[in-house]
Amino acid sequence: MLFRFNNIEIDTDRYEIRKDSHVLSVEPKVYDLIIYLIENRQRIISRDELLSQIWAGREVTDTTLSNHIKTARKTLADDGEQQKVIKTIRSRGYHFIADVEATNSTNADKELAALPSQTVPVNTPKQSQRTVSGKQTPALKSTITIVSLILFIILIIVSGIYYQSAPSKAVIKQAYLLITPMSVSSNDATQWQPFADQITRELIQDLRKVSGIKVVPPPSAFTFKSNKARAHIKQQLPEVTFVLDGVVKTANNGDVRFTVELENIDNGAVVWEGSFDINVDKTNLFSAQNDIASSVSTSLQVIILEDEKAKLAQVPTSNLIAYERYVQGQYQQAQMSHDSVLLAIDLYSQAIALDENFEAAYIAKSNAYRILMILFEKPKDVLPKVIASATELLAINPNSASVQASLGMAYIHAMLWEDAWIMLSRAKKIDPNLALTELGFALYYTALGEAEKVQQSVARADHLDPLNQEIAEWGLWALMMVGEVDVAIAWGKRKIQQHPQMPYPLLSLSVAHYINGNIEQSIKLASQGVALSHQDPFPLILLAQAYAAGGYKDKVLPLIKQATQQQLYMCPYETAVIFALMGQTEKVFPLLEQAVEYQSNCLIFAKHDPRFAAIRHTPRYVAMLAKLGLDDASIKRYSK
Repeated sequence: MLFRFNNIEIDTDRYEIRKDSHVLSVEPKVYDLIIYLIENRQRIISRDELLSQIWAGREVTDTTLSNHIKTARKTLADDGEQQKVIKTIRSRGYHFIADVEATNSTNADKELAALPSQTVPVNTPKQSQRTVSGKQTPALKSTITIVSLILFIILIIVSGIYYQSAPSKAVIKQAYLLITPMSVSSNDATQWQPFADQITRELIQDLRKVSGIKVVPPPSAFTFKSNKARAHIKQQLPEVTFVLDGVVKTANNGDVRFTVELENIDNGAVVWEGSFDINVDKTNLFSAQNDIASSVSTSLQVIILEDEKAKLAQVPTSNLIAYERYVQGQYQQAQMSHDSVLLAIDLYSQAIALDENFEAAYIAKSNAYRILMILFEKPKDVLPKVIASATELLAINPNSASVQASLGMAYIHAMLWEDAWIMLSRAKKIDPNLALTELGFALYYTALGEAEKVQQSVARADHLDPLNQEIAEWGLWALMMVGEVDVAIAWGKRKIQQHPQMPYPLLSLSVAHYINGNIEQSIKLASQGVALSHQDPFPLILLAQAYAAGGYKDKVLPLIKQATQQQLYMCPYETAVIFALMGQTEKVFPLLEQAVEYQSNCLIFAKHDPRFAAIRHTPRYVAMLAKLGLDDASIKRYSK
């Protein structure tokens, strides 16, 4: 729409406010506030509604709103005394009272075409907003234009952090930054959510290349998708000093604006706020990056090292269709259902077929196969695909720490211990800050029974990615499988507080409790986990274990039957635990043999699992450990 009143014009497609044909400088939140008041000018808008709609539930003070109203009035040639445009209604809110002429902006294109192109300044420590223009393309063009702007955003963010945190001397304190998943403001939020999520991932991954900043990894960052309240963030991640938040907005003509705000969470100060308008022809998509970066690179050389700048300048792929497939795959994988993970793998395969050097797609495909193997399908059917997708990338980039960490985890699940050690060690040497590597070491040491090293690796993984749900789950199992049950229970209680709606921390903690003899608490936790999981097979098996440990045999078989009837993959090892707890040894070994046949990942715990203490030294169990490479002689060879 094009709104006209007095000598003001507001074009919502171009996100511009013009006074006497000159584009005004306006902060994004002030712009949003003005548009909301105009679009709802038929009624009085309460302060609470403005706080909710403009700040999306963020905790901001009344003073912040008052200051934005004051700025809006100044922008629109109004003030608090005259109130000819925005009127304050005492105890009720605000009312936009100017006479507005509203027309479709496309009717004014010829008139607007005569206006000069301008760069709209933004309040930053040193720099400005940049609008990149070109030929109009379909709506999904914006999914692939992110790469051309990402370096510019990174440089501005680093600049903002630097000017906030740099001491008077030349010593720069490392900032700890959380990038929360971007929100979507669009009539078709479903279409644009993958794009918004990908902006978040790209910003996180690229900013992690800057040594002067510690950035929360994607798994932890995305736990804040539904709750960005600053009090909640501080409770979950008390060491975080900066939060980057953003909103993606779409216009009717397919153009996109994404607005980002960098906040010092310790004092609530907005360090920097910027908006980016995207209307880029596909042919100039990647060439825009160097042009944008050159305007700010000089002032940031003290922060971004030359080799880091070179890494930031790299583009993930030159094939734009491949990039679209990759973005859609990331979105599907995040849904974490069997069908969505399969679809993600197919999308990654399409991306790789379009660009055989697309490194990110290989890594994503390998990780998706690993999820499939752990949660949904027989490991022996999927494991070769995990390894194949990772080794394909190693042929292209032998120095990829991410793929070597993923391959190391796959080798652990395959119980290829020497190969796992080599891959994990290489990954850590290349990049010592990958949480997946530390989790891999934790599971490696768990298989060997080295409790002290397990605790060290779990703690390092948790420090690097503190809200990662995979680390929460495997970390608890690793601790209790080497006999550190009290430590595991303390860990589990903390993870339940961090992930109150996730079933698996509850279920894993229930196992630790029945190992520790607290049967009733175990049953209670397992029952809660089953309810949250919608009675999936594995949770039902863990509830059956809790009943078996307490001697409630009449409760056990119905749960096993209920789990089996779903005809989904279940780890035979964990079903064998049920019969071991009830002393029915004759039913244990056929299930363990089936677990070996399936290459079930649960078997990595077999050497020291306290639940099999009664049969651990029997010839049949010792023979199984030899098959797994977990006999005493092999473990002595693997110990590092």
